[in-house]
Amino acid sequence: MHLTALLALFDESFGHEPHPGEAHIVHNNSGYDLEAVGIREAFKAHTWQTLPVEVLLYEQSALGFLSKAGFKYYLPAYLRLAVQQYEAADMIPDNLVLALTLPTEADIVLSALDIRRYDMDMDMPGVDWNDILQSRLRNLNQDTHDFIDRYRQFSPAQGLAIYQFLAFMRDEHGPDFLRKEPEIAIERYWFQFA
Repeated sequence: MHLTALLALFDESFGHEPHPGEAHIVHNNSGYDLEAVGIREAFKAHTWQTLPVEVLLYEQSALGFLSKAGFKYYLPAYLRLAVQQYEAADMIPDNLVLALTLPTEADIVLSALDIRRYDMDMDMPGVDWNDILQSRLRNLNQDTHDFIDRYRQFSPAQGLAIYQFLAFMRDEHGPDFLRKEPEIAIERYWFQFA
């Protein structure tokens, strides 16, 4: 996908996402987590579309401190920065791809499901392999559960935008990812939005 079309997809799929409100930007509002407080203060006055590049660059670790609602709302700002200013974005593209990758513990379940699916007749009426896959993934360890919980809140259009982001990273910057991380992220979860 061309950069201009990808940016338009971000705007279209995330453009109407409601701001989570100051109290729901980060996952810890106790005041004791100074990094979370700093992120909340830096982000609260901005929409994802107006969040300054300087703030995004300074708060590169913010993805790990955002609440579910804050993550969903501010993710497109990071996606946009990563594709528009890849070199200047420093570690943001790597951090995004990592955050968008289903944990490796899921590999065992995915492999077992593939074997079972191919051992059985694929044309079984009434069998929804996607539902079976999602059900099994929810039963994995806490990291995997947290991943599924965080990303199932995204709409199909937002899932497509994330898929296209990963495909763009794979296609445009593939050699920078020595272990083919964008492709792995797609294969583990985001393929379903293609």
